[in-house]
Amino acid sequence: MKAIRMLGFLVATSAFGAEAGPPPASTDYAGAARQFEQKLATSPPSAEDYYNLALAREKTGDVAQAALNYERALLLDPGLRPARNALDALATSKSIPLPPHTWIADVNAVTRPDVLLAVGSALFWAGAFGLLLVSRIRRNRGVARAVSILAIIAGSAFQTAGWLTDGRLARARPAVVTSKDGAEVLTAPANNSTPVVSLPSGTPVGVISPRGAWTYIDVNGGARGWVQTERLTPVIPGETLL
Repeated sequence: MKAIRMLGFLVATSAFGAEAGPPPASTDYAGAARQFEQKLATSPPSAEDYYNLALAREKTGDVAQAALNYERALLLDPGLRPARNALDALATSKSIPLPPHTWIADVNAVTRPDVLLAVGSALFWAGAFGLLLVSRIRRNRGVARAVSILAIIAGSAFQTAGWLTDGRLARARPAVVTSKDGAEVLTAPANNSTPVVSLPSGTPVGVISPRGAWTYIDVNGGARGWVQTERLTPVIPGETLL
């Protein structure tokens, strides 16, 4: 985690092998970005690598790719706070509308969805086996049964929270506006239809229904409308909207 918290580590150590520290003014951020892209193309996806790629792209001034890769990092690790903080700062500086703050973000700031799922599963099965063993207990059988039932309830609650806070499930088909001039959301899949809202480059959206050249989207849980598919890039690498 230490290596992904400082851009000096990102570029100086990952790209050039220099000592850690603030990157010099002449740092080749584009070259660093290409190295992370090559690594991601040949290795299993990593939230840290997407975060580092986003940092490098942001330094080159590519807002759309920076936002896209911050989103990809958070898709793999919703609790990656450096990525969340960097995306929030980018959105503020570039006037990019982000989804409103929710309880899911609060939970992700404390723990990861996979931890909730693991703890929930352990509690659930401990409670289930406890109920099976209650009949063999001679003393305090009522207490043992109550504890087992509570473990099952708590386990189910933890598992539900884990599913609900996992960005890969909560946002089934997330995408980002990556066209340099943004995207116009329209009331119908036609260029002469009424505009709903204009989205700047880097805006995250939820894909509801792709229809070839046009895609019906949700804008941060608020407005909905049609946008040209070519202006969007799926957050899930390799996915297509066509």
